[in-house]
Amino acid sequence: MLNRYRTVQRRQDMGMRMSSLYRQQQLAIAILDVAEVEDLTACIDWYLENLNFSLHVVTLQERFEQFNLGEKYPDATFILFKNLTSVGEQINAIANVSYASYFMVVRSDTQLVSFDGEKIFRAMEDVNRPAAITPVFFNQNMETLPSLRVPFLSGRELRPLSFPPPQDSGILHPNLYPLMGLGLYDRALFQRMRGFDEEILGEYWQVMDYGIRCNLFGNPVFTIGDLAFRFFEKHSIIEDTSECDGMNRCYTRALSIQRIAGKNLVQKWKPYVDRELFKTEVKTKQVMLQKTDFFTLMKDWPNGDIGNE
Repeated sequence: MLNRYRTVQRRQDMGMRMSSLYRQQQLAIAILDVAEVEDLTACIDWYLENLNFSLHVVTLQERFEQFNLGEKYPDATFILFKNLTSVGEQINAIANVSYASYFMVVRSDTQLVSFDGEKIFRAMEDVNRPAAITPVFFNQNMETLPSLRVPFLSGRELRPLSFPPPQDSGILHPNLYPLMGLGLYDRALFQRMRGFDEEILGEYWQVMDYGIRCNLFGNPVFTIGDLAFRFFEKHSIIEDTSECDGMNRCYTRALSIQRIAGKNLVQKWKPYVDRELFKTEVKTKQVMLQKTDFFTLMKDWPNGDIGNE
């Protein structure tokens, strides 16, 4: 899909791009602008003052110009969209613009309350090579929110179950997908997986599609207590699970392949089929590369052998 954004580079980037030929940056942080401009500026200020990593801000062109954000924050790179767009498209842009080994996606309505870089980066180097590390979430009262997603089918429908994650340090807890797209990503793996599917319009289906793909291809998503965000104005998180254009693309990738006796067998998962995707991607590429199937994920998920309804 053609880029629908433009980039305003931070002032150090020319020198840093030259030096990056010799030394890869470890982490870039990207803020998704989702709240009032006061929340955004407070968020930018905090990250510039407290974490010594390159900072990217994803916002609207109109807001950038109205509040002179480029002049106020010359040490941040801005990714500017003309119109509101999906979380997936925003994160795809971050992966394209940043040039660090990892990038971490946060929101302007969250506060970073835990970041143990040593343990987080060690987790990203786990032998399973995680695609992403997702945070523990707290609400405004510092109560843990259910952010672990467990693979589950209700009849023919994808209906992941939700649980609050443990807050233990250094322990990796499997997660089906990065809730709201937030977390720390391996940039090379993200691009190898072709990022988020922008033809899926709903955030819930978009992030679930990405997480399931990662898990099926052998690069799991984990949650770790050493990374935690707090929503400072939310009591809970409610995902919009309603049907949307493109959701059959998620179903088609997730459930069209069953692995039997070590071989991948292809069959349409009716009634949720994207026939074009099934023909051009699942039957020609995915069937050769997929390492497990959704049914095995359900069966083998730690503390998750709950079967189907």
